[in-house]
Amino acid sequence: MTTLGLSCIVFVLVCGSLPTRGWGHEPRSLTLAEALALAREHNPDLLSARQALVVAHGRVAKAQYFSPFNPALSASGAHRHFTDRPGSATDYDITLSHELEIAGQRSKRIAEAETHLARVGQQVRNTERLILAQVKEAFYRALYLHQRLRLLQDIERLTRRLEEIAVSRFQAGEVPKIEVNIAGIRLGQARKEVIVAQRDSHAAVSVLEQLVGVEPTGQTRVVGELAVPSQALQEQTLLRQAMDNRPDLQAVLFEQQRVAAEIALTRRLAVPNLTVEAFYRQEEGGDTIVGGRISVPLPLFDRRQAELTQLAGQAGQAKYEQQSIELRIRQEVATALRSYEAARAEVAVFEQEVVDRAAENFRLMETAYREGKIDLLHVIVVQHELVNAHLSYLESLLNYWLARTALERAVGVDL
Repeated sequence: MTTLGLSCIVFVLVCGSLPTRGWGHEPRSLTLAEALALAREHNPDLLSARQALVVAHGRVAKAQYFSPFNPALSASGAHRHFTDRPGSATDYDITLSHELEIAGQRSKRIAEAETHLARVGQQVRNTERLILAQVKEAFYRALYLHQRLRLLQDIERLTRRLEEIAVSRFQAGEVPKIEVNIAGIRLGQARKEVIVAQRDSHAAVSVLEQLVGVEPTGQTRVVGELAVPSQALQEQTLLRQAMDNRPDLQAVLFEQQRVAAEIALTRRLAVPNLTVEAFYRQEEGGDTIVGGRISVPLPLFDRRQAELTQLAGQAGQAKYEQQSIELRIRQEVATALRSYEAARAEVAVFEQEVVDRAAENFRLMETAYREGKIDLLHVIVVQHELVNAHLSYLESLLNYWLARTALERAVGVDL
């Protein structure tokens, strides 16, 4: 039985549909697809995470520089006073130097930066996966509470009808005053439940609005269905999809590649760079000297041993982190699938055995009360059972969609 069928039952019970109470003005509507699109564009946490991509792109751009070093230009001058003869002279020189990488460090640096960019991209995807799952959960809760509010409003109208029937029968001398009082008490309880449901619905919509990045006014009207589709899922298929698509696992795999690229780069950086100099010198007497110089540091002490040791530790960390994430994925998929199957079975029980029978019983009891065959207490007992049945059914639908969302979060793709 779908939520449309549930609405039809309530329609039959109240003998007509009355307008749902609004919030004072026409609210904007929001479907699940629209909520997800808004979150992708406006959720501040997701937008913040995406800035890491800008930083990573800058790192790639820097790695692509022709050289990580800038040429150095220096000049000096000196005034010389002669001691062996009268007079003086001025000497000056100009030197241009540049450090050169000779072991192919640039290509290794680019490879490390690009792998880092790929890892950051997967980390952003993982943030998006988690945030969109929160949006889905908030949307389904808001939709559930909206439908719960509508159901309780229908129950309030139905209770008012019962009170009117009780008053009419009391005035005809068919029932005692106590039945009118009981009907009034039940109507007050129904009104209180509607007020609480309005509060809960408003709060749930505010949470959804905050997640999608709009002003949390609580005025948005969620649009959708909680109907349960028929879909059989296999654990091995889901697990394979998760291993192929989970961005947190992909991120740690790229981290392993990045560390390997940094190790290759560090080994190349251990090769000494050449510093090439060209100079021009003007000395006393008009002598001009033009020449060059090459210098090479001697790697006697620092051969990048410490950096390579640190990178070996990072490589080990990434390997163990991969094992941890794979174990977590297996656990999350298995647990989420069990919850999903249990929620689907719960919905099936309500649809096959509870909701229709409860609605039928109430129709029969209302007719019997109108005809004076039973008293109001019997009607209220059945009404209570009906309300509990419908509320429990709505809860089972919510549990199904929350379980389905958890399963999609565990797998990393929409089912």
